[in-house]
Amino acid sequence: MAGVPVKCGTIVSFCFVLYAVYYRKNDLGDVRLSPVKDHLLYLESENKVGEGKLQPKVALGYGACHDLFVNATSLLDHKELKGNPEHFNEISNKEEFLKSFAYFFKHGAAAERFVSNGKLYDELIEQALKLPDSRWSIGGNAPLMAKRFYIEGWKVLFAAKMSNKLKKYIPKDIQIVGGEENEEVRDDVHMILEYKTDETFGTLKAPRANRYIVHNDENNPLLSSLEKFDEHLPGFGPNLLVISGLQMMDNYPFKVGDGKDLRAERLDLVKKQILSQPLSTLTHFEMASYVDLELLKHLTTKILPFVDSVGMNEQELTNLYSVLEYGEVSVVADSNPRVATALDQMRKTFLLIRRQNELYESKRQLTRIHVHTLAYQAIMTVKNSNWKRTEAAAAKASLTAHRYVCNSQDIALEKCKLLLDDSFSTTTDNDNTSRVFFEPTKPVSCWDEEINGENVDICVAPVLICTEAQLTAGAGDNISAAGLVLQVEK
Repeated sequence: MAGVPVKCGTIVSFCFVLYAVYYRKNDLGDVRLSPVKDHLLYLESENKVGEGKLQPKVALGYGACHDLFVNATSLLDHKELKGNPEHFNEISNKEEFLKSFAYFFKHGAAAERFVSNGKLYDELIEQALKLPDSRWSIGGNAPLMAKRFYIEGWKVLFAAKMSNKLKKYIPKDIQIVGGEENEEVRDDVHMILEYKTDETFGTLKAPRANRYIVHNDENNPLLSSLEKFDEHLPGFGPNLLVISGLQMMDNYPFKVGDGKDLRAERLDLVKKQILSQPLSTLTHFEMASYVDLELLKHLTTKILPFVDSVGMNEQELTNLYSVLEYGEVSVVADSNPRVATALDQMRKTFLLIRRQNELYESKRQLTRIHVHTLAYQAIMTVKNSNWKRTEAAAAKASLTAHRYVCNSQDIALEKCKLLLDDSFSTTTDNDNTSRVFFEPTKPVSCWDEEINGENVDICVAPVLICTEAQLTAGAGDNISAAGLVLQVEK
């Protein structure tokens, strides 16, 4: 199997080093690109989604919105930034908005924040609409993941309360539930401030392309489609249930009174919905950008103990691990972490959620974690679980990352680059010197491990990074969905 860890200092590792040197860059560019692309495409072509009676079904919740895309540095004037970049849990004025954006911009980190000042938010939307390159699209984890599952051949049900105008973005074969027939719906609007690698904001330079999202939602935080979704789930009979969009509850001003906590009550209903599914229906939780510690703690007790799978990016992984281990929020992390660092956090997060499985006497156990970063995809699955084809899933996620960000189905090598080194450590543990040597002709590295008595498979796939980014918002949703499409078989 490609990329099996070996101990440094062996003859085998020496041979791999020579092999890697052969594939390093020459004057014509990175000669690894072509064989990497070819093998990723081979894995994709050899692994198909079932058809006919074998077509898998996915149900996704919750919510949808209109996304207004705008170039961040065209909208914002760096001269208005007073003082140093700073993190805020929510945005209440223009100064906080600029400082918050600058904070994540300089780290190249994705972020999503609630704007509590409705007047400010309306003014920002009005300014954005005046820019010639602003554009509208559908947004929200559930609809973007739903569209990806549909494109890849799944039968799809998703829950959102949407206007007829917004529904036009969704393929007609996708079943949408959530609102009443002929109900007038005012769609929530999210503003997506995008920026490219090396773009500048005053003296700040972005280390990678990414996006900063703000919203002033009224509909999505209440999970208003949940009850209708509940009515349709039994008849639909999904093979996979995806829980997403819960970050819309982050710092939303829920009314608390008479001893009631509306947010906790809504999350209890999500938990009930998960528990109502047969164990044969796999469940996946899509992590997102959270800063509200109370909400995160709710997730660790009401959601995470009862799902089979979790998907997230490198920022969200660090945050989730920090909350589970230390009870603290991690606002920003390395935007391009070492493979060893991410794998260590995945192992620790796996054990911490497994502990929650036991604590809350869950009939489900966490058996899958998918982490997507700029440079690589890492998927961990428990051996003999219901998750299939981990190697192909990592390859599929990698290809989708490039295609989505470049906004093209074709993969042009002149628009690709690799950040993954010729070899990487499998852990930061100094007592463990095992390394994986990157083979361009077999680029997806997979190996077995034992984690606290549980045998797992780990696969790491390099990403052919798009050097001419067209889209950033929604990339994670498409990548996570792509990683799932081959792992569930009816």
